[in-house]
Amino acid sequence: MNVLLVTYYYPPLGGAGVQRALKFSKYLGDFGVRASVLAADNRDYVHDESLLAEVPDALAVRRVEHRPWLQRFMAWRKRGAAAAAPKSAPKSAPAPRLADGGTSASPGLRDAALRAYAAMHFPDDRAGWARRAYAEGQALIREQGIALVLSTAPPMSAHWLGMRLARDAGLPWVADYRDLWTDNPGYAAPAWRAALDRRAETGWLRQAAGVVTVTPSWRERFVQRLAAGSPVTFIPNGYDEADFAAAEPVPRDDGVFRLVHTGTFYGPRDPATLLAGIDLYLRRAAPTARPLRLRLVGNMGARFAQSVQQFEAQHPGVIELRAYVPHFEAIAEMRAADALLLVVGAGPGGRASEVVAGTLPGKIFEYLRAARPVLLLGDERGDAAEILRRHGQGRVADETRPEAIAAALQAMVDAAPRAPGAAPAPAAGVERFERRALTGELARFLVNCREAWRG
Repeated sequence: MNVLLVTYYYPPLGGAGVQRALKFSKYLGDFGVRASVLAADNRDYVHDESLLAEVPDALAVRRVEHRPWLQRFMAWRKRGAAAAAPKSAPKSAPAPRLADGGTSASPGLRDAALRAYAAMHFPDDRAGWARRAYAEGQALIREQGIALVLSTAPPMSAHWLGMRLARDAGLPWVADYRDLWTDNPGYAAPAWRAALDRRAETGWLRQAAGVVTVTPSWRERFVQRLAAGSPVTFIPNGYDEADFAAAEPVPRDDGVFRLVHTGTFYGPRDPATLLAGIDLYLRRAAPTARPLRLRLVGNMGARFAQSVQQFEAQHPGVIELRAYVPHFEAIAEMRAADALLLVVGAGPGGRASEVVAGTLPGKIFEYLRAARPVLLLGDERGDAAEILRRHGQGRVADETRPEAIAAALQAMVDAAPRAPGAAPAPAAGVERFERRALTGELARFLVNCREAWRG
């Protein structure tokens, strides 16, 4: 069976959003499903050229150029700031590298402006890409003999595009939700827009031949929203054994306890309370205590820069910032860590807590494969905490309580060996999350959706 995979993020674009689509396209052929890919070409988004080596040579890939207005504006602002900077300015400590190329200023005003900007685009600011990519998708459907369309989102424009291509070609459409849309705790549209988005999403889901999502809790949420009997499956994110075979940890023996976070802070994920917990730990630590370093590998959101700078002023040298690195280097960073940090991100109360309890950040599976203790900041009753208890080791702390974070960190530092040893083996059962095996589950689900579909 031939399928069209619609995804905005695909190599040479980098970042966490690329991994799921890349690994599916890499391994679907092993299970009798041949993929073609319709993706974006965004020069302003982070790139990881190393990922191109994983794209099968025979794979048909069409990339449609797209540069959202906000990214173009930020790139222009960054170039202007660089041109205006004095050539002989005195050297000072560099500001944290930020995901949008900016620095910290007026977080509240910035967030309000971003919400207003988002409300102007339907379903999001990738809609221009989806409109232009429609013709390329039609061509791929004709040329490749496509029997089913699979879209993965965010951005939700990928679902809008996949649904439309499938509907107009008389094909089944399967929607893969890497993240929620209108139920997302980071969703902040005004009430009028939220009603429109909810109605649109409900209409899309009625046309879906199947839905894939990445957590058990979210699967139940979609079962409730879809008509009775509509197929919904849970296929989590995972790790690729080939990535770990190619990424050796950097050997070190400096006596430092390194807590490593890979990826970007975004949405409800906020390091402010984490930093308050580390501050509390450091103030209580004995003078002879093992030095602590918080190593943040990846881009930091502009709205968090002020918190980081304030912490650095009180505890210089504790935070180690490393901007975005190729994926294999991120895995090497995981394997060289004493402990790994996973921020599920919630914020207290009601709907947000209920939804975030079902969040499984994709990096948790690579963390489990790295076989390092994990400090998980989130709901101790949530899906991520349950996965960690079942397949890994570490501590769970309420991310809204600095006292709990400090206590968990103290326990992990106390339990960690001083000298590095042989790389530990992952816990039993972690192999269930290997990307190739998960792609086999997807292939079977797609075939079943195609066979059960009534056009």
